[in-house]
Formats: sequence, C-alpha cells, structure tokens
Amino acid sequence: MTRYPLTQWFLFFFIYAFLGWVWESCLVSVQQHRWVNRGFLIGPFLPIYGFGALALLAFTLPVQTNPAMVFLFGMLGATVLEYVTGYGMEKLFHVKYWDYSRFRWNLNGYICLAASLCWGVFSLLLVNFLHPAVAHLVGQLPMWSISVLVAFLVAGITVDFLLSLRQARDVRTLLVNLSESRRRIKGLRTRLKVNVAVTPIRVPQPANRGGLIQRLNALREERRVLLRTLAARLEQATDEQHRTRVWAQSQLQLIKSEWQAMEERTDEMYQRAARHLRRNPHAASPQHSEVFLDVRSLFTEKPKLISGKTPEPIFTQDTPSNQSIG
Repeated sequence: MTRYPLTQWFLFFFIYAFLGWVWESCLVSVQQHRWVNRGFLIGPFLPIYGFGALALLAFTLPVQTNPAMVFLFGMLGATVLEYVTGYGMEKLFHVKYWDYSRFRWNLNGYICLAASLCWGVFSLLLVNFLHPAVAHLVGQLPMWSISVLVAFLVAGITVDFLLSLRQARDVRTLLVNLSESRRRIKGLRTRLKVNVAVTPIRVPQPANRGGLIQRLNALREERRVLLRTLAARLEQATDEQHRTRVWAQSQLQLIKSEWQAMEERTDEMYQRAARHLRRNPHAASPQHSEVFLDVRSLFTEKPKLISGKTPEPIFTQDTPSNQSIG
C-alpha cells in the first residue's frame, strides 16, 4: 500500500464508502418503494464498502496484470472481511445487518457463494476501470487540500459513528430487555394462571413521529392493565392457596421491576432505534427473533391493508406479542 500517500488512502476510503451508500440506498429504495437512507451510519457513507474497496486494492494491486489472480484475491479478501464484519456486528448489537440465509451455499448467513463471486467481478471492475478514474481525480488535488478534506471527513464520520452507535445500542437494549420481559411475564401468567382478555386498543398510525409515540402510549397502557391484573391475581392466589408471604413479596417485586423497566424504555430510545432500523430494512435478529418482529412492526410507518380491510391492531392483550412491548 505504498503506492499512494496515506492521506490519499483515507480519501479513497470515503469515496468508495460514499459510492457504496449511493448504490445500496438506490437499490433498497427501489425494493422498498420509498427512500431509504441505507446503512449503519446516519450520513451518506457505508464503511463496509470503503474498507472493502481498500482491502480489494491491497490484495489485487500487486497482481493487477493477472485478471484471474485479481478475481481470486479480491473474492477471498472481501469474503473474509464480510464474514468477520457481519459476525462481529451481530455479537455486538444482536442484529444481523445482512443475511444470505435465503441463498444456497451460504455460511451462517454472513457470506454466500453468489456474493463472493460478485466481489470477484467487482474486483476486476474496480482495478481496471473505477479505481484508475478515482486515482486520477484524487491525483489532481493538491496534497494540502486532501489533508484538509480528510480531516473534515474524519471529524464528521467520527461524530456520525458515535450517534449511530448510540442508536444501535438502543436497539440491542430494547431487544435484550424486551426478550427478558417476555420470559418473566410469561412465567408470571403461568404461575398465577392469568388469562387476560381485554378489548383491543385500536391506534391510528399516521406516517409521522407522533404516530410512534401514540402507539407506544397505547401499548404501555395495555401493559399497565396487565401488570395490575397480575398483582391482583397474586394477592388472590396467595389467599386461596396459602402461599408464603416471602413468595408473594418476591413476585410482587418482579411486577414492580417490570413496571419500572417499562418506564425506563423512553420515547427517545424507541425513536433512535426506529431511525436505525429504518435504515436497515433487511436486518434480522436470530437471537431475539420474535421480539425483533414485534419491534419492527411497531416502527412500521404505514400499516399495510389486506384485501381492503382495516388493519388489525399491532398487539392485543390476549396475544403473545403484547408480552414484549411497552
């Protein structure tokens, strides 16, 4: 990688990260029939493409005169990077940001043969067509201007990364907390033999930020009804079955903890998580699959109509889904 000065390598990273963002955003927007600001970051950069392009160049520039080696080295290098990145992000955030499980010859959904072959083809295009043009353009810039531009971009992407990291952590926190909440409430309902059945709360879902808050408030009210019912049934079960006071107090403390946890899941946390997941419409969470689907449904801006019928409410008290949201 000594062919270019370090500052130029930094600029190459930002250029390819931006081009990757343009490609992914346009592709996903067509698929979703709406504009999608694609990626982990808030701004117009997809770092995986920037790092991928630099890795391809590092692997292939030494053998750029041999197309077969460019294809092979580029394919292997990018595939390793994609697997490591996908695996690491899922371990950190409990979310799989891309999933090749629907393709044949995939490895844990992080990589697949088709994608690897595409990386090989992209390596040929990058080395023979795209990068010569990018390198020529960058080479026309004075070194001092490149340094200033890189410093500005590094500062901007650092701030962006910190903000996006907070959003990703909010998603992880919601998934972990709501999964645990689902488990605890299911256990409580089983032990107390509570089968709550209430009238479903229908919530209008306008495509604006207020719509999410409105849905959250309705679901929280459902959760409060459920927790109050569990507390009342706990008192009744203790009288009927002569349960010990220690047991009753422990179960009551569990209900109080659930109430407090619900209050700690703030509107701002849900809003940040919603913005993050809307940038990644194909994301999944195998570790928290049911809760993830509930959260994804909650963040849906416009409910889909089926056969012209009014959409059913997202969650009701007599369905399993309401165990995890609020």
